Amino acid sequence: MAANVHYVSDTNPTHVTHAEWYRISLTGVLTPQHENFEAMQSLFPPQHRRPEGYGLAFLESEEHSRLYVGSIEQITTYNSDPSSRLDVSQGQTYDHWPNTDGWDVFIPDTTWNPDGRGVVTSFEHPEGGVVLVYEFHGSWLPGRPEKKLVTFHCTHCHTDTFHDSGKVQENRGPHDRRWAARLARQHIRSAKRHGVGGTSSECRKADPDLMRIVTQVANEACGRNSPVPSYESMCATSGPCATVRELKALQAART
Repeated sequence: MAANVHYVSDTNPTHVTHAEWYRISLTGVLTPQHENFEAMQSLFPPQHRRPEGYGLAFLESEEHSRLYVGSIEQITTYNSDPSSRLDVSQGQTYDHWPNTDGWDVFIPDTTWNPDGRGVVTSFEHPEGGVVLVYEFHGSWLPGRPEKKLVTFHCTHCHTDTFHDSGKVQENRGPHDRRWAARLARQHIRSAKRHGVGGTSSECRKADPDLMRIVTQVANEACGRNSPVPSYESMCATSGPCATVRELKALQAART
């Protein structure tokens, strides 16, 4: 399948407004018998309320999401034949999946890849290489239980987002993956605006002197004489590049 096209705001090139196509990640039915029915339906305009209940389809792209609201009968019919097309002209579509007033409990956690491990999307870097958004299993601290996480990695500067607060987050739904992709777009925009490696750019390669000092300290502590590795080689063997390589192999094995 060809790469999905995403459209951005006229005023903010990192803010995705909609996509060329969406997949249906989940379907559901909300009836008046649900304990949070009144609160959950409050996000719909009064003229679009359905006292008998709602048929729901949760639409998702790599960087955006929408909630389709139609009749219960329409969603029940669609579920009986998932190969059919869902006619969204029969109801209303809202930007993003809701996450308040009981919706956070109603909607299960989801990932883009089947088990939350794999590349979600990628962007070309202006100086070569790519910036990838990827899902993986990991933990912020050694010894802690692993969680489903999402972040991005730039194959030009190889910055490890684990050392940059706020750029690795739990991966529970399209809003988390949307945020990771937005950060990736901001990273590329920073490189374009300030120049790769510029003092104001987010895209800066690691200081080789730092690698030299770290290696020297490790050699002295362990009585070794290991050569100073490049940051790129470390990333390829034990950093994000190694993680992404494993995730791509896992994705290839699924197909």
